[in-house]
Amino acid sequence: MTRHLIIILGDQLTIENPALEGFDATCDQIVMAEVMGEGAHVWSHKARIALFLSAMRHFAQALETQGIPV
Repeated sequence: MTRHLIIILGDQLTIENPALEGFDATCDQIVMAEVMGEGAHVWSHKARIALFLSAMRHFAQALETQGIPV
């Protein structure tokens, strides 16, 4: 059973995120999503979108390396 569902957005990519305080991998879950509409509702250069998504993927990998499932 999930105690906390933590949603991390692309502008919240820091291990010092207050939402991660007290995180317990046995009963808490983290959700990150690559949403196509994020790059479409306001014009963004393709390189900016690629950098943004890459940062999210690297952060997710960093969390998983620390034993925090994403």
